[in-house]
Amino acid sequence: MNKKKASTPSSALEKAKQQHFDLLRKNNAITDAKNGELSLGAMKALDAILQVYQEKQETKMHLELSLLRKKLGLQNNNAYVERIKTYLLELKLPFELRDFNDSKSGKKVSWALTSFLQDVKSYKESQHLIEINISENFLDYLVEKAGYTSIDLSMSKKFKTKFGYKIYEMYLRYYSLPNREANELGIIKKDIKEMNDKFGTTYQHASKMMEGIGRGLKEIEQVTGTGIFCFYEKVSKKFIFSWEKISGELEHKSPIPTARIDEFIDWVVEHSKQLVNNKKKYASKLKEMFLKNELGEWESSYRGMLMYKYAYSSEEIDAMKMENGRYKDFSLKVAQKRLFDE
Repeated sequence: MNKKKASTPSSALEKAKQQHFDLLRKNNAITDAKNGELSLGAMKALDAILQVYQEKQETKMHLELSLLRKKLGLQNNNAYVERIKTYLLELKLPFELRDFNDSKSGKKVSWALTSFLQDVKSYKESQHLIEINISENFLDYLVEKAGYTSIDLSMSKKFKTKFGYKIYEMYLRYYSLPNREANELGIIKKDIKEMNDKFGTTYQHASKMMEGIGRGLKEIEQVTGTGIFCFYEKVSKKFIFSWEKISGELEHKSPIPTARIDEFIDWVVEHSKQLVNNKKKYASKLKEMFLKNELGEWESSYRGMLMYKYAYSSEEIDAMKMENGRYKDFSLKVAQKRLFDE
């Protein structure tokens, strides 16, 4: 009887990380791009392809259609291949990027029209795979752009509306933006033209835009549990978005990275053996207890999340713990280059 060759611990570890790491560090030139005319599916496809590029650092890649389907949150039926082709076709169309440095000329660019994909192919002998080529010009445009937005694709793929998807991305983008009026609140202001550019709409009246925003905010709360508020200020003619931020004092005291707190609480709720009727209320209470240092045995749960969700070894987790007892944030181990350089 032939025995299968056992996987080494290191290879199994790397494979597990590839399967479970759904974090995308999205270059803000793309986050801020005027690409609202793209469908929601095309936006998700762009993020999924960027994540693969982030991991492999190759502009030419081969993806299984079934894997891309899962990343996009599509159902497994006969129509999903045609839907994916439609999304990828959209990504060959040009859209506008703004405010970055051109690595070739060294000049500051006000705006540029470029497409994300150069071409996509499927060969007859391997129709379950697609060959994707990212436009070299697109990547060159973004080399010098500073700033990234961290997006959990396992969360973002759950959105069914463009308003929810784009507003949540904006929330992640500007979450920590300083607010002189109230440090405990995050605030961002956008006029109706900026909103139309973001969503691909042509609304002339604030009331119509608020209807879409309202649907998006409701979906964000349903999907993520995050409360974001918005109203239209007639004097400035701006849509005012606001959200509660973790106070600076609590951020300083948190034993884990503040960016991981909500994810950690969700992990605790998901793996709780206790029967919970209202998970959102339970999560809110756990978060309050954690920030007040009243949550017992939190460390074993956090280490469990790092080990079983992200497949870090005990030694790697130990290395994350600093001398002051706090844990530093983690990221992909492979050094990122080009588009994802610091």
